[in-house]
Amino acid sequence: MSSEIDSEIDKLVSSVARAYLAVRGNTFNHLGVQLPLTAELLALAIQNNIVGACLERGGGKQGREDALLMLRHMVTGGELTPLGRLMLDEMNTLFCAEVREMIDRGDDPGIVLAQEREQRLGAAQ
Repeated sequence: MSSEIDSEIDKLVSSVARAYLAVRGNTFNHLGVQLPLTAELLALAIQNNIVGACLERGGGKQGREDALLMLRHMVTGGELTPLGRLMLDEMNTLFCAEVREMIDRGDDPGIVLAQEREQRLGAAQ
């Protein structure tokens, strides 16, 4: 059953990403940071930030059900809903703000993000 839910989650994540690109285009600008957007990058961000948050809060089964419900409210019939746009705009706004903070501190965002990724991967093992 969970593989069916996971498959549906993956399909909805891709659908949300494509619908967002259709509405917003392939760049997101905030605080002077230009974030390039692709379906793959958006899908990864949605999995990490939205689906991941649901799994973290609700655990395995409940978290998957919560993620599925959230994603169904974000896209309907291949069209982005107002909630979907709001959620992804906020996600991208926060990411751009984090990058701006790094730049303002004189840090290289590429290096900082790579280090954070390595720390997460190390913690997951």
